[in-house]
Amino acid sequence: MSIDSHIQLSKDRCWICGIKLFPGQVPLQPYLCYWCSPEKTYEFTVKDFISDLVKEAEENLRQKMLIKCEEIDVLSLVADIGALAAHHTYLKQFSDMLGLITVQVALEHRYTPQKLIKVVSGTNKAEKWKRVRQCLYFLLDTGLLERGEGRYIYERLRPSDLLLSLADSIEVIELKETLPPRLANCIAGYALLKGINYSIEWLQRGAQNEPIGIIRLYPRKAGGLMIPKLFTAPVMFLLSYLTRNDEFSEEDLRRWLSAREIRGKLLDRCVNWLARVVPGSVHKLVSAQFDGYLYHFRFNPIYMRIRERLRERKRRRSYI
Repeated sequence: MSIDSHIQLSKDRCWICGIKLFPGQVPLQPYLCYWCSPEKTYEFTVKDFISDLVKEAEENLRQKMLIKCEEIDVLSLVADIGALAAHHTYLKQFSDMLGLITVQVALEHRYTPQKLIKVVSGTNKAEKWKRVRQCLYFLLDTGLLERGEGRYIYERLRPSDLLLSLADSIEVIELKETLPPRLANCIAGYALLKGINYSIEWLQRGAQNEPIGIIRLYPRKAGGLMIPKLFTAPVMFLLSYLTRNDEFSEEDLRRWLSAREIRGKLLDRCVNWLARVVPGSVHKLVSAQFDGYLYHFRFNPIYMRIRERLRERKRRRSYI
């Protein structure tokens, strides 16, 4: 699923969080802002955090620990990221497709793309199949599918050892059509964070050839790509702040998202989701205190300990 030759990515926009530079501003690098791709002078960057978080999550998933995502700190954190995607109108369909694939692989050790159509949004069948292909090639990028041989797409893109390990960790007797929400969010959060990591690396290399990672999932409009900023921008804000801080204010969040053209009711929705005052908001990312005017947010101490552990691990690696 490649970007058509007539689609050009603007070099004055960050294709992860969506911020657009004003005329005359010089970007730190094309396609990325300094938040999503900080200078390497920082000891531990958000890119380091995401990369190491994904690696540690995968180590646990390969040990068939998915069922214990509430007991394993990194899996709980990626599940919270997945919960934000499940709250996103567009990305939810990809999370749902991944959940259906995992259930079918758990039950049958295979998947059939036809089953995915029922959770895909689109005005016609051709558009829905396009979204299914987007999802399958995204899962190929993130290592949940691998290349095989055969006539049909589910043979050419077959479940990987990682996906089979995930499926084996699920209590099959309890499965119906869907995964329990927290497990579904854990798998989706892992895949989306890995997709963000791969897309950042692709953009750092100059956005050449076929895109990889989360950019595969971006919707198209009028021959261009649209960034699902209501997911990517809050994720990059939260992980960037968690990389270096223990807390932040509602004012910090509003200022940051407003710069990425998220305002009004959409911005209120992000704040309210974090404050857990909207239906379905059950994350453990932050605790919220309201002073009568604004919220003040403090990160989950367990997630702060993840940061310190990964930071120390990177520090030790630098001495080897």
